[in-house]
Amino acid sequence: MIRMRLRVPSVRRVMYFSIAVVAFGLVACGSDVNIDSTIDARVAQALANLPTATPQPTVTPQPTATPQSLPTSQTVPTPLPTSTPAPTATPQPTATLPAVPTPAPTVTPAPSATPQSSPTPAPVPSDLYSDLRLSIVKIRAGGFSGSGWAIENGWIITNEHVITGSTTVTIEVPQADGGVEVLVGTVRGFDAKRDLAAIQVEHEAPILPTRIVVASDAGTPIMQLGYSIASTGGFPVVHTGVVTTVVRHIGFVLDGGPQRADEGDDTGGVGVVVFDADADPGDSGGPVVDLQGNVVGITFGATVLTPGGKRVIGQQQATAIESIFRVWTQLKNGVNTASI
Repeated sequence: MIRMRLRVPSVRRVMYFSIAVVAFGLVACGSDVNIDSTIDARVAQALANLPTATPQPTVTPQPTATPQSLPTSQTVPTPLPTSTPAPTATPQPTATLPAVPTPAPTVTPAPSATPQSSPTPAPVPSDLYSDLRLSIVKIRAGGFSGSGWAIENGWIITNEHVITGSTTVTIEVPQADGGVEVLVGTVRGFDAKRDLAAIQVEHEAPILPTRIVVASDAGTPIMQLGYSIASTGGFPVVHTGVVTTVVRHIGFVLDGGPQRADEGDDTGGVGVVVFDADADPGDSGGPVVDLQGNVVGITFGATVLTPGGKRVIGQQQATAIESIFRVWTQLKNGVNTASI
């Protein structure tokens, strides 16, 4: 902004100038005047005749706008809500017309693969079970119990682990009327290698026939009978299955040592029939029988774990008939046959 200043003649300067002029005039005239009063009158008149300067308004300086500093924390106004558009109506589905089915091409059936599993065991004839059960006995030794069967007149065979530590045992012989005859038998010999024991007792149980099986007889339908926990009185429990294989154990059968297939002409080690029928505690010492009623082995245990700790299913085991008869005479005479 431009500032303007008007220079106004100083009153004092004007006064002196006027006095000088008047004084000069008075001297020139040579008249006798009252100088003081004349000067005062002239000064007053001169001052009255001076134009009075109109004072110019002083421009008030405009204040420089102080820049407004933004607040540190600026509150942003809440924006007005945007109007929510009205929802678009969901189109109602149009009923789809049923498609005309395209006829499926005729597929030529592929030949069914021949199942590799073992054949389904034949059902156990009821009359066979009725005959077999009369030859299968329940044995109690101390606080334990197991099974046995009539191998010979006056003799019952069972497992060594069923009678361990006992010299006499209680024997329950089934009767045709459903009852049992309780007898006391004497342990004459046992063989821990084959898990066998010979018990002498006078009984009237029918003697069971026997049959030798080898590895090539795998798949033969069999039954396993014994007095497991589910048995009632003189009625042993029956489980069905097939012969899985027949092997030769080297060493004691309960130790699970090395084994090889039994080809039928090998007399080394102990013959063991492996089968897949169930066997439960209490079945030990019971017979494994084919569907013709022939005993092929005596149940002693089951394989439940591999040497590496993996679970095994369907691996019940029985000492084969061939290995039983190899030592049977010595057992009856009390000979320790574990070395044979």
